[in-house]
Amino acid sequence: MAALATGVFMVLVAFSSFPETTNQQFKGKVVPLAGVVEKFGSKLDSDAAACSMALIGEDGKIYTLIKDDGSRMFFKDSRLLNRPMRLTGRLVPGSGLLQVVEVHSYKSGQLHDVYYWCDVCAIKRFEKKDCDCCGAPMELRETPVAK
Repeated sequence: MAALATGVFMVLVAFSSFPETTNQQFKGKVVPLAGVVEKFGSKLDSDAAACSMALIGEDGKIYTLIKDDGSRMFFKDSRLLNRPMRLTGRLVPGSGLLQVVEVHSYKSGQLHDVYYWCDVCAIKRFEKKDCDCCGAPMELRETPVAK
């Protein structure tokens, strides 16, 4: 038990040494990382290519998306790729890894919320899947952000 407590303490100390990160907004297009690295003469392994996405920022910077709840929609719905987006998230300190916490799209220059909706159950989710409640397919929605 003491070894477990010591291990947990060491992990907490390691994470506490990272500087506090705050959410930032990043504008650009989300693309498969495989296409990005191919431009530099490299090739991702097929198992890595299937789970690797990047945001190509308007400033030309490349941010690798951490695949989690915030970015999962890009991995599951190709309709969201190669389009103008504004991602809100935070960078892992000292890296180009981006943890996404909020996704907005631009349509005709206007900012839109991006989500999936079940008309039957009136449930909103942030990834393409069947409804947790009724099992019906959820519909991609992009609604203008109120000013």
